[in-house]
Amino acid sequence: MNKIVHITAHLGGGVGRILSSISIYSKERQEFEHSIITLEPTQTVQFEKLCKKHNVTIHSARECDIGTILEQADIVQVDWWHHPLTSQFMMNYLGRISCRLLVWSHIAGCSYPHIPYNFILHSDAFVFTTPFSLENPLWSCVERTQIIEKADVVISSGIDFDKSIEKRDHPGFQVGYIGFLGYSKTHPEYVKYCESACGIPNIRFSVVGDTKYGGQLINDVQHSEKIRDKVIFTGYSFDVMDNLATFDVFGYPLNPNHYGTAENALLEAMAAGVVPVVLNQCTEKHLIQNMQTGLVVDNISEYGHALQWLYQNPVERERLGRNASEYILNEYHIKATVEKMNKVYKKVLLKNKKIHYLNSVFGETPYDWFSSCYVGDEANIQGTAFSETKGSAKHYLRYFPEDKELRKVVEINERRNKT
Repeated sequence: MNKIVHITAHLGGGVGRILSSISIYSKERQEFEHSIITLEPTQTVQFEKLCKKHNVTIHSARECDIGTILEQADIVQVDWWHHPLTSQFMMNYLGRISCRLLVWSHIAGCSYPHIPYNFILHSDAFVFTTPFSLENPLWSCVERTQIIEKADVVISSGIDFDKSIEKRDHPGFQVGYIGFLGYSKTHPEYVKYCESACGIPNIRFSVVGDTKYGGQLINDVQHSEKIRDKVIFTGYSFDVMDNLATFDVFGYPLNPNHYGTAENALLEAMAAGVVPVVLNQCTEKHLIQNMQTGLVVDNISEYGHALQWLYQNPVERERLGRNASEYILNEYHIKATVEKMNKVYKKVLLKNKKIHYLNSVFGETPYDWFSSCYVGDEANIQGTAFSETKGSAKHYLRYFPEDKELRKVVEINERRNKT
């Protein structure tokens, strides 16, 4: 079998879900042999344990001979979302070891972190995880045409079950959210979205996600007299199916500039038969057909009315949930994902191995790596670009504290935020 070696910062979250599912599914069918190099330890090891249980090889970058593994690979797949360690890996290895390079972008790239045009050209194959990426405002018409000709779009779903789940009895009308709780992902006015529906009798908002990243959201909920007693923060979940079994609706208002692509939490909710309510933006607008597989709204008021309508119309809620499940299980099951990726792999195998000099794209230093995907005033960095994680300036500095130029940028923006 041809060997695919994945390079990933870690095996957590949605990336861990999809990479483990692809690797296990392919191994069981003896199609391509997948192995994974993680550049740092994963905080939640459920997907790493799952891979090892199915004899998928996981290498720790700190404990393996990366160069030899890359040389023996038929395809090197960089699973990319602008993590600092992935940038370091590409600069350290891809300029000196010949390989067939496939980049699978797990961010949309239409806001920070932006996907550099030349990054796409320098790879042997580039795969987007949402058609929304092709709307990138920084590309010219000529560049966009070239990218469409070169790149593929494969929505990365790790769904491996075959039918919607059985709902469990639960008190009240449960509106669920699963995912990252920082405002770089969740809508900054999430509380107002919830408040718009607080008139629904016995409504409850179940918020599932690691609370250490949700400090501001938790604080805002506690300061809302309307919903502070209606929101439950359940923490990180190792079994989201158990959570989905108690949801009546999947309320998923995201930041208009969020970095997400396939939105595995959204796909899983739909596959499980839970009706989604999302905003008419980003990748969401490409995943949901309004009034067919969910509800798509434009603002806070419409969001509240959508939840009210679903509460008052349980038959329609059941129809939409059933449609959503059938659509996702047909179009985005792990089988479909693997089949689409296998087509990409077969095209890449027709190419010769070569050196990939990405310094011209990303630069030489950690400061260069950060700024290569940032557009704007470096003295006034906002949103995801100055969050704690997600490839932000602060994220890069945490890994490379010796970079003086990067430290200067962070300190300037921290002083600005304090004034």
